[in-house]
Amino acid sequence: MKTLKSICIALVLFSITSNAQITKGNWMVGGNGNLSSYETKYKNNGNDVTNKGIGINISPNVGYFFANKFVAGTSFSIGYTKPKDSDNSLAYGVGPFVRYYFLKEDKRINFFAQANYVFGETKSGSNKSESNGYGFKAGPVIFFNNSVGLEITLDYNSSKLIPNGSASSTYNNIQIGLGFQIHLEK
Repeated sequence: MKTLKSICIALVLFSITSNAQITKGNWMVGGNGNLSSYETKYKNNGNDVTNKGIGINISPNVGYFFANKFVAGTSFSIGYTKPKDSDNSLAYGVGPFVRYYFLKEDKRINFFAQANYVFGETKSGSNKSESNGYGFKAGPVIFFNNSVGLEITLDYNSSKLIPNGSASSTYNNIQIGLGFQIHLEK
């Protein structure tokens, strides 16, 4: 029993003192997701309309550190929304991102900021819309060891839906996200 406790303590100490792999030449693979409850207000034929619903979004990503603490890559996005008074929608997209870590590479807890752009498509019932948008996120990342990190982010996203044959709509969202990244050494 004492041996098991000693091994557990050694593993915890090892993970606390490990360095993160946010240096030039390394790869980052992971993603983030968020669950939301939302309320949309808009005008339809001069009438005010309010619609509530829930949504989920998952965004896997892959990136390359082209400088210490600076990564660029591609993210994918898959989202599903279930409005109360209209058709469900499924959205997917792809686009570039850049991310910068603010603290030294050897910190167990670091802070980052990220900007991204997304090109995509949304399907709602029989309607199909193209979309494009941008986003910003920032927050802390907690490294469990030298290659695995857990992120908690505050996200801002703005997207523009361009339906076939009708006026476009712009959506702005602020969300809290949870992410998981694996940093691979060169």
